[in-house]
Amino acid sequence: MAATTMPPPLLLVAAAALIAVVTATVAAGAGEGPACDTAHCGRGQCVEQPGPLGLDTFRCDCDAGWSNMFAFLPASPCTIPKSCVAINCGSGGECVKEEGLSYHCACSPGFVNMFNLTMFPCIKNCAFGKDCSAQGLSPPGSPPPPPPPSPSSSSPATPGSVPSDSLVQLLLLLSVAMAHII
Repeated sequence: MAATTMPPPLLLVAAAALIAVVTATVAAGAGEGPACDTAHCGRGQCVEQPGPLGLDTFRCDCDAGWSNMFAFLPASPCTIPKSCVAINCGSGGECVKEEGLSYHCACSPGFVNMFNLTMFPCIKNCAFGKDCSAQGLSPPGSPPPPPPPSPSSSSPATPGSVPSDSLVQLLLLLSVAMAHII
């Protein structure tokens, strides 16, 4: 009688299933105590479940924003972050996951992305005070800034000087720009 052989793809699936069962059994301590005593789920919680041959096994239920290292193996640790897990889009925005680890901050009406870059948080239009258009923080398509005030009788400002009430805003903008470069 001739022995039958399995087709290669089916053989690979059977081998992967066997490896998964053996890995879960070994990780569970092979009957040396509750399965979760030796489990390392990373950013998740261990949940015991009955396994093959009467041995207890486990699965890792991942915390929000995390996924298993190997989706086909529920006992694998939760170590893969989803793209929006650590992104703060501000009170006027929401992180939107894109392909891979990419994201963008979608802004609510009345809010704009800082510097019109979708990777930055959403801020209220004119959140920095004064005239935001003059600061370069206006949303696309907004009206141009109003003309400068008429000259007063006081002495003119030194060319290249910055008014003292704008220094904090300028320092904040430069700090954010430097943080983005680094």
